[in-house]
Amino acid sequence: MWSFLPFSRTWKQAMGLGLDASTHASRLPDALRDTWRLRDGTPVTLRPARECDGALMQEFVRGLSMESRYHRFFYPAHELTPTMLDRFTHNAPTVATTLLAVIHRQGGDVVIAMGQYVADPYPDRCDFAAVVADPWQRHGLGTRLIRSLVCMARAAGIERIEGDILAENGAMLRLMQGLGFNLARHPDGAYLVRATKALDVPAWKCSTMARASAGTAIG
Repeated sequence: MWSFLPFSRTWKQAMGLGLDASTHASRLPDALRDTWRLRDGTPVTLRPARECDGALMQEFVRGLSMESRYHRFFYPAHELTPTMLDRFTHNAPTVATTLLAVIHRQGGDVVIAMGQYVADPYPDRCDFAAVVADPWQRHGLGTRLIRSLVCMARAAGIERIEGDILAENGAMLRLMQGLGFNLARHPDGAYLVRATKALDVPAWKCSTMARASAGTAIG
């Protein structure tokens, strides 16, 4: 299963901070977006989450399989709490950023993948997480989403990106290796692996959206 990085302790801590992103950094413009086609030809748009996206994100999480929810949140969460929704729908690159991969269906957007990073502390490092809807796994979405998070964290001036992976998640571990992450045993135990990457990504490897975010990253 392509179930991506769990809802780590760093994210749980961040959800309880009550940070007002607007007081820490410039917000990401809604106009930033990256559009491409999946291997089967489906057009997909990757864009920052907006304040009005709460219902779309809830529908996305409710549609995940039990396994995908567990891998993402460390428990089989049925939906996002109000605190999570508030955090995920406000973007400030030096604090926390959420990206949504959406397709257009029946006159509206449908979320098929979601990823976030949260600076902890800025600019030393950030913790990231991502998940792809079960029917859309193995279409390259996870790779595209994680690369974009890496590029946007770099544009925000963050020096290192990290995430926790269940040791049983072989597909994710292989993806991390392919993206140049270093893998090490997690201090919490053998059931977890810590993936780490220094944010020295060449700008030419980043999408137009990620490069454009550099101008809004430091407010």
